Amino acid sequence: MALRTNVGKLRDLLVKARVIDEFQARAAMGRLEQWGGRLTGVILDMGFCDDETMTTALSKALGLPVVHLGMVHKDSALLAKIDAAFCSEHGIFPVSLQGRVATIAVSDPTELDTIDALSSKLGARVQMQVASENEIRAAIAKHYHGSAGPAVRQDKNRARDAHITATQGEVFELDTSSPPKTEASAAQAWMNRPPSANTLLDEFLDDGDGAPKTNSFTPEELTRLEAARVNQAKAGAILKALQALLTEKGYLG
Repeated sequence: MALRTNVGKLRDLLVKARVIDEFQARAAMGRLEQWGGRLTGVILDMGFCDDETMTTALSKALGLPVVHLGMVHKDSALLAKIDAAFCSEHGIFPVSLQGRVATIAVSDPTELDTIDALSSKLGARVQMQVASENEIRAAIAKHYHGSAGPAVRQDKNRARDAHITATQGEVFELDTSSPPKTEASAAQAWMNRPPSANTLLDEFLDDGDGAPKTNSFTPEELTRLEAARVNQAKAGAILKALQALLTEKGYLG
C-alpha cells in the first residue's frame, strides 16, 4: 500500500524525539504498509506511546501550539466548507475561520500536502495547531455527526482497549486489579468453587444416610443441576479449544 509522502519525515522526527525507538518505528511502518492510515494513529493504536506524549513532541519539534478541542466552539460556516470524510482521512478538525486565516487542528503537522489542499479550497492561509488523534476523532463525531464520539484509549489497559475495539466505542469499566495470591485465598477459592454436575448429582441422590434418594428432585435442585451442566459444558469446550491450539502449535502430537 502506498505511503503518504510525509511519513518518512514524521518517522524520523518521532524517533529523534524519543517518542518511539527504531524497533517500534519499523513495526509501525510495517503495519502502515499493510493496512494504510496515518503513522500517528498507528503508533497510538499499537500502544507505543500515549496521546499527550505524541502531541507534546510534535508541538515542540515543529514550534506549533497545542489545542484542546473539548474547549472549542463549532464554527458552522467553516465546517460546511470541509466534509467529515476528509477530516477523518487526514486527522484534522476545522477550528475557526477569521478573515482569510483558517485555524486547523491537526494530528500530523508534517502532512503539508493536506494543508496546501485546504488553503486552496478555502482561499485562505492555514495556520496549524496540534491536537491529539482521539480529540480530533471525538470532535468530528460531536460537531459533524452530533454523537458523543469514540472512546478514548486508556494507556496500559489492553483489556479495555480490546473491549472498545469490539464494541465500536461503547465503554464499561473493567476491574483490572490482580486478585490476592496467598495460599489462604487460593484455598478459599478452591473451597468456594462451583460443584460439578456429577458432585451435585451424588449429593441429590443421597438422602444423608448413604441410601439412594427415592423422592423426585425439587425445582431448586433441578435449577442447580442445570447450571452445573452448563458450566461443565463450557469448561469442556474451553479445554477442547486449548487442546486444538496446543496441537496446532506443535506442543501435542
